[in-house]
Amino acid sequence: MTKQEYREALHEINVKAENERRVLARAFATEHSPVNVGDYISDHCDTIRVESWDVVNVTYEYPLPCLVYRGMTCKKDGTPRKNPKRCSIYQCNLLRVNGEPVKNHGYGE
Repeated sequence: MTKQEYREALHEINVKAENERRVLARAFATEHSPVNVGDYISDHCDTIRVESWDVVNVTYEYPLPCLVYRGMTCKKDGTPRKNPKRCSIYQCNLLRVNGEPVKNHGYGE
C-alpha cells in the first residue's frame, strides 16, 4: 500500500463516518420533535408559524443534535403581524407548541 492509497482509503472512511453521523443526528432530532410544519411555536421572544426546519448538530446550551424551525412571525394568538419578519427558533429554546406548554424544551420526557 502506498501513501496515496492510504490517504484515499482514510478519506473514504471519513466520508462514510460523516454521512452516518449526519443520518444519526437527523434521526435523533426528528424523533424528539413535537412540532410539525404548520404549527405555531413560541420561544422567549417570538411566535412563528413553522414553514421549514433544519438539523443543527451542537448548540451552546444543549450538546445533542436539535432542530431549528423557520417561519414568519405572528402574534401570540396566531394571527399575522402587521409587519411580519422571518425568524428562527431552536428546539432547545422551545416553550410552546400551538399554545400548549412544552416539557423539557421538546426533547421528550
